[in-house]
Amino acid sequence: MKVLAVCAKSFERSVRKAAGVKPVTSPPLTLAEFPKGLLDGYDFYYFKLHGLADQPFWYGDDFITAMATDTIVDARMSGAVVFVANCYLPESPMLWALLRAGARAVIGGPGENYARPNRVDGADLLGLWLRAGLLLGLSVEKAYRAAMLRVKAMKPGRAKSDTLAFRVWRPDPLPNPPLFHALCETGEGGRAGNIH
Repeated sequence: MKVLAVCAKSFERSVRKAAGVKPVTSPPLTLAEFPKGLLDGYDFYYFKLHGLADQPFWYGDDFITAMATDTIVDARMSGAVVFVANCYLPESPMLWALLRAGARAVIGGPGENYARPNRVDGADLLGLWLRAGLLLGLSVEKAYRAAMLRVKAMKPGRAKSDTLAFRVWRPDPLPNPPLFHALCETGEGGRAGNIH
């Protein structure tokens, strides 16, 4: 499985462990000097940058702009699985951009996501376990479920409760209404296309 990880420089250590590869970091990566083709052609993407609600950008340390929706939409991500440990994924247009770029599944969570920069915990553990399941040949849904079972077994805390809010999104098969939908239980007892 071909993996690309992109993260804020301060997250390099935890992302290297969780993603299993040396990540591209911001800094030095910036939107102004973003290498053409950097995001093209991977099977699994691992992002851990700073995201804000309603922002079409992801940021590195010191809020250096690292990526924009256009950066992602222009990438060739067809068929990829994307794990996003950034804050506010569904509240920003970045989720739409990942699906528009061809990702077959995007896993991320709402609001603030808690994880330490030098230790794999919280969202990083979910990403690590998801990647491990995919390496074993599990489907996205089975790898996600297995990873979430492990998250549920974690000690109580903000990192655990935050990570339990992560979801899987897929492109909507319908041509118009909405571009994407959650494939998991909403947590309020409602359904949003549950995984079976």
